[in-house]
Amino acid sequence: MPVGDRSAAARPSRQNLFRVWLIRSILLVVLIAILVYLKLTGGIELPWLALSVVLAVAVVFNLALVLRLRRDWPVSETEFFGNLLADILFLTALLYLTGGSTNPLVSYYLIPLIISAAVLRPRFTWIIALLTLSAYTFLLFYYVPLELFSMQGHGAMMGAHFLGMWINFAFSAVLIAWFVVRMANTMREQDKAIARSREAGLRDEQIITVAGIAAGTAHELRTPLATMTVLADEMKDDHPELVEDLDLLQEQLDRCDGILRQLVSTTADSGLRAVTSIGELFHAVMEKWSLTRPEVALHVRLPGLVAELEIESDQSFRHALLNFLNNAADASPDDVRLEAEKEDENVLILIKDRGPGIPGEIVEALGKRYISHKKGGLGLGVLLSSASVERLHGDVTLLDRPGGGTQLEIRLPIEGRD
Repeated sequence: MPVGDRSAAARPSRQNLFRVWLIRSILLVVLIAILVYLKLTGGIELPWLALSVVLAVAVVFNLALVLRLRRDWPVSETEFFGNLLADILFLTALLYLTGGSTNPLVSYYLIPLIISAAVLRPRFTWIIALLTLSAYTFLLFYYVPLELFSMQGHGAMMGAHFLGMWINFAFSAVLIAWFVVRMANTMREQDKAIARSREAGLRDEQIITVAGIAAGTAHELRTPLATMTVLADEMKDDHPELVEDLDLLQEQLDRCDGILRQLVSTTADSGLRAVTSIGELFHAVMEKWSLTRPEVALHVRLPGLVAELEIESDQSFRHALLNFLNNAADASPDDVRLEAEKEDENVLILIKDRGPGIPGEIVEALGKRYISHKKGGLGLGVLLSSASVERLHGDVTLLDRPGGGTQLEIRLPIEGRD
């Protein structure tokens, strides 16, 4: 990003332009209320016709801005600057007709200057500063003086002036504080969004690296596995007494070869998605589970209505589900549960165990980087599995179970529901 660029929160936007409109609207309402009061009480003689024209133009301009804000057009710096310039012109005209620099409202010149400093680039802010200073200087010498009718004497005039200054300061402080606080909140939210985007980029970069390494490793391992398979076949002829053991070895070699083939296939087909029912998904997972972890009993709870719900799925998600189940089985071989239920417009898939639980730092880093709570673990499984879920617009949450253990929750949007 070039030096001097502002974050998205501190650039002209429809949201910031709306805030300018809101501040202007509040000022117009207050000014009109004050002028109506003065007109009714007859305390000050003012050029009412000229004031009415200036206020009418300001109101029409503000109403036109309402129509513009309804259009989904981008806000340029020139447009935002033009609105602040219009505020300065309106304020200068009003002050000229109501006592010039002696009017307590003269400090309102600071509001467009502060907004410009917070939103626009420096050159626009310096222009605003020059214009407000020039307008203030002009009002020192040229203005329509105020004439008090009902108030007698210099003391009464100064009392009214000081009261006006206090009201003006309080009102300005509230408006400035409101605008700055809202801007700060917007910038904090923008900073969080940028941090999440950077984090996701780093995670995706890690995933791409891991996927490339996995595919390359799978390709390289298949050659020695093929050699071992040939040697096992030859050894059967030379050592008949080892046939049973060699058959077992052959079976395990075939299993390794199948896993490597599946790994390469998953890497190539991970982006191919299809809509599947929860019942079909659970059936495929349980069938695979019975082959890979037959020693671990998997307790499944799937209500009939939930089984018919459909979600978007792919090969990598099924592997992610198996990986989460493997983690649960490693932690608690005697009690692994797979459940599903409907939650609003989502399907909630639950994997529960009665293991020792997950440390807090693991929960905090879930799906963000390589993590593992198992001694000697590679720390890749959770990262890749969580990324598979997020690609399907889902999310993964880890919770402690009452009575001990861990509950992993996978939320995925239901397909076919508008």
